[in-house]
Amino acid sequence: MSITGKIYVKYVMALNRIVRSQLKPNVKEYNSINDIDLTEIKRLKQEYGIGGMIIDVDGTIFQEYRYIPHSILRALKLLNKELKIYLVSNGKNEKIAKLAQILDIGYISRAFKPRREPFIKASTEMGLNPENIMVLGDGFLTDVLGGQRMGMHTATVKTLNSSNKLKDSDDMQR
Repeated sequence: MSITGKIYVKYVMALNRIVRSQLKPNVKEYNSINDIDLTEIKRLKQEYGIGGMIIDVDGTIFQEYRYIPHSILRALKLLNKELKIYLVSNGKNEKIAKLAQILDIGYISRAFKPRREPFIKASTEMGLNPENIMVLGDGFLTDVLGGQRMGMHTATVKTLNSSNKLKDSDDMQR
């Protein structure tokens, strides 16, 4: 990575820490997407009227593009059975498209969150009003701020990184 890229990453991380101290998700902070089981989905539907979920990819679903944990793939498939889901990522990797294809869902890459446009497009394509959507991600500056600006419910997960990678990784080839 270039020196400019490294500076940019450090800047964004520092800004995210500042935003995180001031902005909180209005639904819940989860350890992982795996915490959202059938009981939790029913609670979200009943308590918040959630019918759809916009999910971030980088740091939320997987960290390394060539691996996705089995448990997270199972969780996504369960979510897809019970709610309308849509992937919205600032990333540009083709693995986002592959994951969306595996799950048979829509996606937006290079979304430039927290801009409004990707959230509007996702809610329109899901056929849901913003107040019936929950945004799930690891970024306070991108996911929480972006979702709350649109009147959507927000929840966070702990960012996946090298120190807390799930052990049941598998190649996305499946």
